[in-house]
Amino acid sequence: MRSNVLATLLFAVALAAGSAQAQAPPRGGGGQDLSRARALDREGAKAYGEGRYADAIRAFEEAYRLGGPAFELWNIAKCYLRLDQPEQAAASLERYLSIPDLPKADRAEATRQLEALEKRPSKLTVTSSPSGAQVSVDGESVEGRTPLSISVSPGPHTVTVSPESGAPFTREIDARYGRAVVVDAAFDGGARPPPPPNPYDRVEGGAVGIRGALTVTLPRHGSVGGRAGPGLYVLGTYRVKAAGRASLAAGGLLSLSGDSWRDRTGLPNEAPDCGPLRDPHRGTALSVFGIGTASFDVAERVRVTGIGGLGLAGYFVEDVGGDVFVPSCAPSPGVRPALLLGAQIDYALTKSVRLTAFPLTWQVQSAFDGTRGAPRDASGAWMRIGMGLGAGVDL
Repeated sequence: MRSNVLATLLFAVALAAGSAQAQAPPRGGGGQDLSRARALDREGAKAYGEGRYADAIRAFEEAYRLGGPAFELWNIAKCYLRLDQPEQAAASLERYLSIPDLPKADRAEATRQLEALEKRPSKLTVTSSPSGAQVSVDGESVEGRTPLSISVSPGPHTVTVSPESGAPFTREIDARYGRAVVVDAAFDGGARPPPPPNPYDRVEGGAVGIRGALTVTLPRHGSVGGRAGPGLYVLGTYRVKAAGRASLAAGGLLSLSGDSWRDRTGLPNEAPDCGPLRDPHRGTALSVFGIGTASFDVAERVRVTGIGGLGLAGYFVEDVGGDVFVPSCAPSPGVRPALLLGAQIDYALTKSVRLTAFPLTWQVQSAFDGTRGAPRDASGAWMRIGMGLGAGVDL
């Protein structure tokens, strides 16, 4: 680890260099903030030297916020390592490495530290009641009998504990950042309390995600505004790639919404060869999209997802008229290509069950057949902005 003196010198050099880089504006508000950042960096270095690592983290974080150099994030990672919190240390190193134009040597060293964290082996301890059971990991027998401890590589593993008689006990584990993992198998039929939850376990379900949500949708038909109405989203995705906290998925989304509009044209709302038009100011929009999503875990239980998709939009009406359509009792709106963009937030209630919110979705398409061009113009692009709340599962 670099000495505190070297860290302070690097801080001063980085501040001087940063003032000459127009492409990277300071995070602070000027010279006064930079002076405060220098003082906080010195306080952080002092706290680190005295073993007050939590205080050092707060000082380095504030120094970085006020315009301190990127090296403050590396200092924070070192503090987390001293506190035996490798997950937070890895997150700080990732923040550091995400900054462009880092010195090549510093980027290489920080990358090596991050890779070393991710490759730390974990200590697996296996116990059983009664003891003396055979253990295998990923189908390979382990020398010795329970209780025993072995080192396992990072990643998922299948641990099987086999007693001298009776059915074996199997458990899936995930070894990460060198954290100890304990597997306890009970074969004597006695009741025992469940083990405490592992605070380092991520709440992550399977690769298949299914969501349903009730929505409120505000339509706009060309230049004609519509009324907000109820709707429904149903979507399914399959995770095709995961890298750390980020993942990519593909799937489909069905959108159903009820539209309504006014009649302010001043023209007769009737059509030749038709009786009185029945409810000519309402329609049901149905759209189907193929979608791609990009997700990021912003917290242990919270995932934010961006959605993009292309699909087809249809419209179901009986009689039409009002501001949007030329009056007709035999409408044939047709089908139109459509674009979807949106955001999704998931909160993990359990390993599989999710509470889901759609803070914003936006659909756009060309106008359907039979829309008005005058005196109110509904022939331009049609859009729907929606918000929704629902639930789902990851299988």
